[in-house]
Order: sequence, then C-alpha cells, then structure tokens
Amino acid sequence: MYSYLFEAGDRGMALTVLLLSCGSGNFEEIDPTMQRSLGERLQDTTRNSDLAGHLGHGRIVVLLFSTNISGGLIAADRIEQAVKQLDLGRVSIGLAMFQDGMKDPSELLEAADRALRTAEEAGGGVELA
Repeated sequence: MYSYLFEAGDRGMALTVLLLSCGSGNFEEIDPTMQRSLGERLQDTTRNSDLAGHLGHGRIVVLLFSTNISGGLIAADRIEQAVKQLDLGRVSIGLAMFQDGMKDPSELLEAADRALRTAEEAGGGVELA
C-alpha cells in the first residue's frame, strides 16, 4: 500500500508520512493493554483514509494521504495530545512530505525517520524533515 501511495505522490497527490515514538522509543516494552489503548487513540484521531501501523524498531507510522505538510502538522498535534493523555512518557513525532525528485519510497520514510530522531534527541515534540 505504501508503494502505491508513494507512486500517487509522484503523480501529484499530496502524501505526508508521520512517524511516532513514545516513552523509551521501544513499542515492544509498552504493556499490551496500553498498546491497545494507543491504537484506539490513533484510530480516534486519524481520518478513515489515513493508514497507521507498527513499523518496527519502536516506530509507529501513519500515512496521511492527500495531506500536505500543514495538514500533517495538524494531524501531528492531534495525535501528540491524544497520546500524551495515555502517560507513556515523551511523545516524539517526525513528519516528512513527498517531494519532487524522490525516486524511491525509502527516501520518504528515511526523511521522516531523521525528523523523528531529531524530535527524540530534543526530548519530544514534532519535527519536520
């Protein structure tokens, strides 16, 4: 699905990738009940057209289809506030939008991951690629 959305970005559709980590950054260390609560919060704060899932390495990805970076910031703010209510520790979010010239889907994910690492190093919050 991600490759399909990436290709749509190459055809002019806006696509923003949001990466989320919370607490120590290790999703697997979060109690299963809290993992479920986190999933429910994400479902409640994202649109039906957004796709969310556990990416691995303590990262949760949200694919924001037809969303530019401004819309991504709005989504990030909503998600950040909802996740903070779960009291899982610091919440870090990295955002990256598809850019002309990106040839491989990994480029967009890597940009979002760089932004997420910057947010983590700053102690939480939202960072843009």
